[in-house]
Amino acid sequence: MRRLMGIVVLAALAGAGSAGAQTVYAQLGTTGATLGYAQHFERFNLRADLNFLSYGRNLHTRNIDYDGKLKLGSIGLFGDYFLAGQFRLTGGVFLGRDKIVVDAKAESILPGEWVRGDIHTRNLRPYLGIGWGYSPKASGLSFAADLGASYGAVRTSLQASPGMGWTQGRLDQERQALDDKASKYKWFPVVRVGLAYRF
Repeated sequence: MRRLMGIVVLAALAGAGSAGAQTVYAQLGTTGATLGYAQHFERFNLRADLNFLSYGRNLHTRNIDYDGKLKLGSIGLFGDYFLAGQFRLTGGVFLGRDKIVVDAKAESILPGEWVRGDIHTRNLRPYLGIGWGYSPKASGLSFAADLGASYGAVRTSLQASPGMGWTQGRLDQERQALDDKASKYKWFPVVRVGLAYRF
């Protein structure tokens, strides 16, 4: 659904600016793989992009080791203001929920037991950063990079198999341990590099 929304946004932006210059771009970085579109004006751009990635990541609390799977999937909507040449200030938002799904490793629990949960971000996260590239004055193929951070509260949920006999207090304690791990993701670093093509 989020990817469909992103395609609609990209198409609408392209249609709105069909009379001016446009750029398409691809990047790799902390938000995953990125495909995007920029509409150029005299000193600024409007941009929209799709970000997606999935990979394994381990997490550890005081009591349990977890196998985690990070699932990134968001739409980025940005405005670029060019300060000098290709150098720009960028502000915008990421739409969509990124999350880490976690399962307790077998060595942390008894056979037949399970502990599962997820750590997820808010659906809307503001972004501020600086960057290089996508200039209205650029032509053809060019380099592009972004450096900044998005901000949003991170929430956790956790469940345990009934056979473990965990009290609600014990479950809340372990969830708090995950919260402590997740708190560092409130400020998420955004570092991306890639190529752009103006046509």
